[in-house]
Parts: sequence; structure tokens; C-alpha cells
Amino acid sequence: LRPGDVLIVTGTVGDHGMAVMAARHGLDLEGDLRSDVAPLNGLIRRMLAAGGDDVVAMKDPTRGGLASALHEMASKAGVGILLDESAVPVTPEVRAAAELLGIEPLHVANEGKAVVGVRPGAAGRVLEALRSHPLGRNAAIVGTCLADPPGMLLLDTGFGKRLLAEPEGEPLPRIC
Repeated sequence: LRPGDVLIVTGTVGDHGMAVMAARHGLDLEGDLRSDVAPLNGLIRRMLAAGGDDVVAMKDPTRGGLASALHEMASKAGVGILLDESAVPVTPEVRAAAELLGIEPLHVANEGKAVVGVRPGAAGRVLEALRSHPLGRNAAIVGTCLADPPGMLLLDTGFGKRLLAEPEGEPLPRIC
């Protein structure tokens, strides 16, 4: 990754972790809260065909969720990442359960998603390719790489920007 690169998530975040947590703890939540477990090979193949060499990074957001994956990507590449909170796709069921439990959806495990870094000129065609696949219909551009602060994740809340810290302790929920 380098400054200016775009970050895409292939679908909604927090689905798997919240579904597992609700089932484990017998939470009687309304709505259709379900895991996102899925094989990503077809989705990734389609995305790579559209983006080619402009797809420069990829990570699964399983342990520690989207926030942890982005922290690792920023650290390894020596870039900062600006995450647009309003662009992150979260289902109403996950959002409601997370609010009820006091959990940040960005820190919740996913099993059928990927976070992808692409060169800015390829972002549109990569996003279009992802959305043309059933597993990528909720794909979204969620962030941009910055020169500063290297290795850090900034969250744009719409009201300002703040550092988004790495999750502390065990991932929610502990799956493996």
C-alpha cells in the first residue's frame, strides 16, 4: 500500500461474530442475525480479473475484525489509513446488537469477507466487479491510505477524526 490507495471491504462487517455471540449466549434478538461464512475464491477471482496488478493488498478481517485488519495493513505498509465510518457497511441487525452489547462493530470477527487495497484508478472497476458477485453486493470503498501518521488508523466519524485503537484483549467473540 502507498498513500492515495483505496481500501475496499467486500461486504457488511460484524455478521459472523455477532451471530456467534448471540447463539453462544442465548440472546433473543429480533431480526435476521446470521454468520457470513462463505468461500471467497470466486469473488476474489472476479476482483483480480478486474483489478489485475492494481490490487496491491488483501487481508481477511477475521480476528479482531475490520479495525485489526486495517491496523495490520497500515503497520506493514508504513502508511496511515483514514477510515470513513459512514461508508462501512453494517447491517441494521448487527448495528442494533452491537449497540445493545456496547461493542464496536469494527472490532467484531468476520468469516466471509476480505479487505482489499487497490490503486485509486482501479477502485471503480474493482468495486463494480465485487458488486456483480452475490457475495460482494454490499462491497464498499471504506478508506484511503495516507502518508501520515504511518501505521495508524484514523476514523472519520463525520464530526471529526480520531485515532481508532487496536482492540485490546481477546477478539469478540473468541472463535478459535
